[in-house]
Amino acid sequence: MAAVELENVTFRYPGAAADTFADLNLRVADGEAHALLGASGAGKTTLLNLLSGLLVPSGGRVLFDGADVSAVPGRSRSVAQVFQFPVLYESLSVEDNLAFPLRVKQASRGQIEERLRIVCEELELTALRTAKPRSLSLFEKQLVAVGKALVRPEVSLVLLDEPLTAVEPRIKWRLRQSLRRVQADLGVTMIYVTHDQTEALTFADRVSVLTTQGILQTDTPEAIYRSPNHEFVGHFVGSPGMNFLASAALGVDGAQRVGFRAEWAELDPHAPLRGKVTRERVLGTRDGAPFGLVTIDTAHGLVTVRGKLPGAGLRGHDMGIRVQRYVAFVDGLKVAEGELV
Repeated sequence: MAAVELENVTFRYPGAAADTFADLNLRVADGEAHALLGASGAGKTTLLNLLSGLLVPSGGRVLFDGADVSAVPGRSRSVAQVFQFPVLYESLSVEDNLAFPLRVKQASRGQIEERLRIVCEELELTALRTAKPRSLSLFEKQLVAVGKALVRPEVSLVLLDEPLTAVEPRIKWRLRQSLRRVQADLGVTMIYVTHDQTEALTFADRVSVLTTQGILQTDTPEAIYRSPNHEFVGHFVGSPGMNFLASAALGVDGAQRVGFRAEWAELDPHAPLRGKVTRERVLGTRDGAPFGLVTIDTAHGLVTVRGKLPGAGLRGHDMGIRVQRYVAFVDGLKVAEGELV
């Protein structure tokens, strides 16, 4: 597998008035599961195509294990890609689909059988080896597509372009679990592109949040959620996203705005930050008490709190909010974080 690095990469499509990326930097360790998380239009596919060799950077370098591959065509990079919709040969069996990349490379029969055994065992495809794609579920087809990407032993990097988009929501977790297990077992360097924060945060060792401004933050899923470096990251990651208020609302000095997660606050009738409840949503019970989300319209803006509810029918009532933890920002960038007693 390969360590991947983008070094001051700039790219502009021919005829475009502006760069898609400018001076973009990213490092992905050998054997790392990495997620590129961004909304539609953020440039995720462009970045993937720069890594696969379909596009050549306008400036900067793409490095695999320290070697500059910026001008190396995709067929010479030993990169495999999995797309939103599985690309399989319908006339071939599962094992023939999996073996096809090896046969093109003129691998021996023994090498082919050994790689098929390993990949089929890892992806639990052994019982389906003789099946044709038309008899498979979409979940199983995507597993075969992943197997095709993994079957060549010389593959240095696997790129996954929104691989769960077409899969039914109720089984997405199964495919994500399978991908993560295989990545960990084989030590494969994987870069997973998605707009879905749940997929990114539950799959990756590290996540890069990508916008039209570039990569705003690269960190572990926990750090991305708990300590966003940029207001956009706090807003984009999380369901709901971070609450943001003027720093004066919490008495925090040296900042313009403060952000806090819904679970970092609690309802408190005696707290000075208060407002009128505009919405409540019961999610269940916890320790025998109702638990859910409450949205409160304060003088500083709307605030959502997640936690135990003092009862039902809160809408329209005056309610206080006690915040326990915050992240402080100036000009959209994190400058501090702390606890409130």
